[in-house]
Amino acid sequence: MSIPPQDHGPGQDEPYEVAEARRRSARPLVWLLLAIAALALLWYLSRPDLPEPVAVEPPVAEEPATPPDPAEAGDAEDGDEPAEPAAGAPSGRADPSDRPAPRPADRPAEPLARVQPEYPRAALRTREEGTVLLLVEVDADGSAASVEIESSSRSHELDRAAVEAVSQWTFRPAIEDGRPVASTVTVPVDFRID
Repeated sequence: MSIPPQDHGPGQDEPYEVAEARRRSARPLVWLLLAIAALALLWYLSRPDLPEPVAVEPPVAEEPATPPDPAEAGDAEDGDEPAEPAAGAPSGRADPSDRPAPRPADRPAEPLARVQPEYPRAALRTREEGTVLLLVEVDADGSAASVEIESSSRSHELDRAAVEAVSQWTFRPAIEDGRPVASTVTVPVDFRID
C-alpha cells in the first residue's frame, strides 16, 4: 500500500526537507548579524573617552589702575585741609570731566588742493583717453614726496601729464594716534574728451 502524495496548499505544513533547507540558508545570515553586533560593541568599548566640554566664561574688563600724579597727590602743608583724591583714582561718583579726552580717529591722507592736468596736445589729436592710477607718498606736512605710476593709461603723454599735475597737489596728511604721519595713497586721474 502506498500513500498518495499529499497536496500542500496554503496553511499546510511544508515537508521536512524544505523547512530544513530554509533553516540552513538562514544560519549564515544570523551569524553575520551577530558578528557585526559584536564588532560594533568592541568598537564602542575601545574608543577613547572624549573630554566633556568646558564652559568658558567671558573675560571681565577691569579699569586700569594709574599711579597718582605726585604734583596732585602731595600732602597738605597745614594739615587741616583734606587731601584731594588723585586723578584717575576711583571715586564714589562718576564725573565726566575726570575722563580723558577721546583720541581723534585715525584717517588716511586726502587731497586738499588739486592741480588739474593739462590734456597733452598729441593725445588730444589722436583722441586718446584713459585713467592713470598713481601711487603717491604723502609726507607728514601734506606734500607729495614721490609720485609713481601704479596702473598706466597706455598713453605715455597722459601718464606724464598726470604725474606732473599730482606732484603739485597738497594733501591733508594721514593721522595716527592723533599726530600727522607720512603715508601712501592711490590717486586716479581720468582723461576724457568731451
